[in-house]
Amino acid sequence: MNLATCPYCGSTLLKTESTFFCAFCQMKVSKHIAQTDGKRLVIRKRDFTQPAQLEQSTRRLKKLSTYELLELYHFIRTEEQAAEVVLTYVTDLEQEETESYESVLETTTLTWKKKKRYILENLLRERFGYIPTVTVRHLEEYREKIRQDERILMTEDKE
Repeated sequence: MNLATCPYCGSTLLKTESTFFCAFCQMKVSKHIAQTDGKRLVIRKRDFTQPAQLEQSTRRLKKLSTYELLELYHFIRTEEQAAEVVLTYVTDLEQEETESYESVLETTTLTWKKKKRYILENLLRERFGYIPTVTVRHLEEYREKIRQDERILMTEDKE
């Protein structure tokens, strides 16, 4: 029998009108995160993050996993740095005092990237308590720890 269980403590949930309630944790549990038979929450929702996810609203970005936020943050930092290099190069090349369309467009793009970076930094700061330094190596180590945890959970489920 598949009982709805709390994703945090594993207790059987009580059904209310539209959600569940965990008596042990003393809190409502959304049907979207309720688990079955004491299983834990799935941390990583996707195997890869798409840069197009940056187009999402802040409200939607908040719903992404920490790993996805870290990947997007690394991506936007890299993109922002590249855009700054291009903008500097274009500015140096321009001889006229009036700005070209490309220069204005690049400045607008850079502003958008900076705002998205700022949003991601604040979301990560909410989760970690600080703004982490994210490198490719850091992401690989984080991903490996998640995979190890998933393997342990799969082993526990079989027992």
